Amino acid sequence: MKSLLLALSLTIATAAAQAPLDQLLIPINPPPKTETTTQFPAPNLSRANSKVATNSNSNSPTLGAEAFLTAIEHELTKHLSLTGELKLSLSRPWSPLKLPAPDYSIVVAEWPTNGISGTFLVRVKISSDGELVADWLVPLQAQLWQDVWVANTRLERGQPLDRSLLASQKFDTLRERQPPISAQVDPSSLELTNSITAGRPLTRQDVSIRPIIRKGQIVEVSAQQGLLSITMKALALENGAAGDLIKLRNLESRREINGQIINENKVRIPF
Repeated sequence: MKSLLLALSLTIATAAAQAPLDQLLIPINPPPKTETTTQFPAPNLSRANSKVATNSNSNSPTLGAEAFLTAIEHELTKHLSLTGELKLSLSRPWSPLKLPAPDYSIVVAEWPTNGISGTFLVRVKISSDGELVADWLVPLQAQLWQDVWVANTRLERGQPLDRSLLASQKFDTLRERQPPISAQVDPSSLELTNSITAGRPLTRQDVSIRPIIRKGQIVEVSAQQGLLSITMKALALENGAAGDLIKLRNLESRREINGQIINENKVRIPF
C-alpha cells in the first residue's frame, strides 16, 4: 500500500512539473497585507464581450476587460485632469478574473511617472468583498482624442492665422511628438513659426504667441506712483504679447527701461 501511494505521489509531481508555465502562474488570491506584482493571465478575452458577468460554468462573478479598462480610463482622466476622450486597450491577452462577490473596487496604486503616452504602465489593485484579489502591473496602449486645429491648406511661416484657414478635428494627440494646439485656443492670437502642410495639426513647435508690440515700434509709456503720473514716448527694443515685460528706450533721455505691455501701443512701467 505504501509503495502504491509513493508511486501516485511521483506521478502527480511529474505531471505538475510538465504543466504549462502560463497555467501555473495564473494570479491567485494573495493575503490582504501582502504587496505583490503579477502579470496578466494568458487566456484571451476580447474587450467587446468582456463586461462583468457570471461565469457560465459556475456561479462565481468575474471581472472582464471592458469594465476594467473603463475604470482605469476614469481614474486616469480624473487624476491627470485630461481633456478629451481617453481610450485604453490592453497590450496583453486578458482572462476574466474570478471575484468572491459581485461588488469590487479598482485602485490605481502607481501612476505613470511621466504622464500617459502611446504605451505605459500602471499598477492596480483589485478588491472584492473586502479581500485583495489581485495586484497587477498593467501594460496599456492609449489614445487621447481631442479637438485640435488642423490646416485646411498649406500655411507658410509668418502667415497671419485665422479660423478660415483652419478646421477643428478630433485627433489622437498622443501620436504627435509635440502637443497639438487645442481648438479652444483663438488662432488669431498665434503666429506661425514653421510652414505647415494641409491636413496637419498645428503643434506648439509651429506657433508662438503673436506679439502685439514689435521691435522698432514707437509706443506710449506711462508711469504712476500715488498721485504722480508721467507719460512719455519710447522705442520698443523687442517683441512682446499682452502682459509681457519688454525693453524700451526713452526717446528723450535715451535710457533703457522695462515696461509691461497693456495693448497694441501702450506700455506701463511697474513700480
